[in-house]
Amino acid sequence: MNKYLIHGKTSGDFAAAMLNKPQNRLEILQPFFDSFNITVHEFVFTSGIDFNFVSVLGCETDESIEAMVNIVYSTGNFANIAWSRAYDADTYKEVFEHGHDRMGAYVSSMQVAGVD
Repeated sequence: MNKYLIHGKTSGDFAAAMLNKPQNRLEILQPFFDSFNITVHEFVFTSGIDFNFVSVLGCETDESIEAMVNIVYSTGNFANIAWSRAYDADTYKEVFEHGHDRMGAYVSSMQVAGVD
């Protein structure tokens, strides 16, 4: 299962709704995550200025994470929200090994132009 990092900045609408009716958002959203077969490893709010929400999720596909994030963004609860794949140290090493094995096939624009 792939890991993903979600981070975002909640909106004023989110703050107003939470002040009006405080609630545990993870409990409410759990069925939504389940519908995408997403496992929640971390779901935390922070006191950050640039972003104040971070989540670590497990999921089989990038497509499910992208769809989930787009639905969440469309609600207006976030001023911005983004996701990225997260890699443990061994998997990240494999990413670089994969690149290392294919470096010789890369041709730079300088090489194509005949500039040394």
